[in-house]
Amino acid sequence: MSNQISNSATSKAKIPRVSAGTPAPHLKNVGQPQKVPSATGTMQNEFASLKEAAMVIQRIRLSAQKEIEEVRKMRADALKYQRETATKARSEAQQLVLRTRLSTQREVEEMIRQASEEIQKVLADIRIIRITAQEELAAQRKFTDAAKLSTMSMAIKKEASKANIKSKKQLAAAK
Repeated sequence: MSNQISNSATSKAKIPRVSAGTPAPHLKNVGQPQKVPSATGTMQNEFASLKEAAMVIQRIRLSAQKEIEEVRKMRADALKYQRETATKARSEAQQLVLRTRLSTQREVEEMIRQASEEIQKVLADIRIIRITAQEELAAQRKFTDAAKLSTMSMAIKKEASKANIKSKKQLAAAK
C-alpha cells in the first residue's frame, strides 16, 4: 500500500526524486544566505513551492485515508468472517450433538427392543415350564389316586378273601 501512496503521489504531481544526501531543488539553499532577485519573485516561488507541497501532502493524506478505510474494511470483513466462522462452528457442534443424541437414542431403542425380545422368550419358557409342571402335577395326582385305588382295592380284596375264608370255615363247620 505504501507503493500506492508513492505511485499516486508522484503520478498526480511531478515531484523530482531526490536522494537522501541531496536536498530538494526548492530547498537547496535553505539555511544559507540567498541572493534575493526580487521579493515578489522569491515569494511567488516559495508560494508555488508551498502550494505544490500542500497538494502533495493532500494527496498523501487522501491516500492514507483510503488506506485507513481499506484497513477498516478489511477489519470489518475479518470480524464478519470470525462471526460467520463462529456461527458455523456452533451450528456444526449443535448438529454433531443432535446426531449423537439421535444415534444414542437409536441404540437405546435397539437395546430396549432386544431386552423386550429376550423377556418375551423368557416368559414363553416360563409358560412352558408352568404348563409342564401343571401337567406333571396332574400326572402325580393321577398316580396318587391310582395308588390309593390300588391300595383300597387290595384292602377290599383282603377283606373279601378273609370274609370268604371265614364263610367257608363256617360252612365247613356247619356241615
